[in-house]
Amino acid sequence: DYDLDNNRIERPMRYISISRRNSLFCGSNAGAARTAKLYSLAISCRLNNVNTFSYFKDVIQHLAEHQTMTNEQMRNLLPDKWAE
Repeated sequence: DYDLDNNRIERPMRYISISRRNSLFCGSNAGAARTAKLYSLAISCRLNNVNTFSYFKDVIQHLAEHQTMTNEQMRNLLPDKWAE
């Protein structure tokens, strides 16, 4: 089965266009890059049916408790693996 439209792709992009106005207040290119990464994680949460607030709360707590992590441990903190 194939979708006859690209709504699945356009829906997450809507949040990017909404955030353009807010992006004016990132302060710098580095701030904008950090904001883009957070938006990317939030959109990944939505696509994986993960509660965004719970995800960020858990990941921030986990990062605070573990100062060093392997790439595999970091990978497991991404929304698609975190949901499992």
